[in-house]
Amino acid sequence: MPYIAGERIVLIYTLKFGIQRTCSICVRETSHLKGIMLKGTPIETGYYRILEKRIVPKLVDWKLTPNHVTYGGLLISMLAGLSFIYFPFLGGVFTLLTGLLDTLDGSLARATGQSKKFGAFLDSVLDRYTELIIYLGVWFYFYRHHNAQTAYSLLILLILFGSLMVSYTKARAEGLGERCLVGFFQRGERIILLGVAGMLNPFINLLAGLSGSMWAMDLGLKGVLIVLAFGTNLTAMWRFLHVLNKLRKKT
Repeated sequence: MPYIAGERIVLIYTLKFGIQRTCSICVRETSHLKGIMLKGTPIETGYYRILEKRIVPKLVDWKLTPNHVTYGGLLISMLAGLSFIYFPFLGGVFTLLTGLLDTLDGSLARATGQSKKFGAFLDSVLDRYTELIIYLGVWFYFYRHHNAQTAYSLLILLILFGSLMVSYTKARAEGLGERCLVGFFQRGERIILLGVAGMLNPFINLLAGLSGSMWAMDLGLKGVLIVLAFGTNLTAMWRFLHVLNKLRKKT
């Protein structure tokens, strides 16, 4: 009987340890999947394949460097900000074009073997300024049409701060040797949302005017600003807690 009881204890301990170990592995794998769920998708793969096959070779033929493309993105962002003040449709188009150039400089650098720390640092810093310029244009648009109510100023302030923190948490985590790709409102998503909203905004206003629904004026831009204000800061907090949890496990 003592022998049988001992076997039961060993069996229970083995099952308990095995379950705990399995759960631990599952948690690590889930965390890993969360970190990469926005990367390596078929859409992203197809997009970069088009860039590398259709556009990058032309840039090489024109003898453009990645830094040229980066400076071009800054110039286009200025056009986007200026256009948003008077013609949100054009502002949206230029915003999407800015996003295109932002991905092109990296693709061109890899294709030509010109990936350098200088270019990476230049691109990262100018990206912050391109977003600032574009959102300033959006703010001036609301200033012209809605007298820049405090709500719009607060929303844009939250977006700028949240966008900065999304980038900062990732950079700081990588500086500590941790990957940090969780969250849905990285720069690419922000650019696409704002660009599409700008392009749709005139049509939404047209429908609102025809139906007499004045409350729906600029609804596209307003909605996206609210989504971005909350989404960017939630993504930053998600990354903050994600990295803290990973670091805590290593201490």
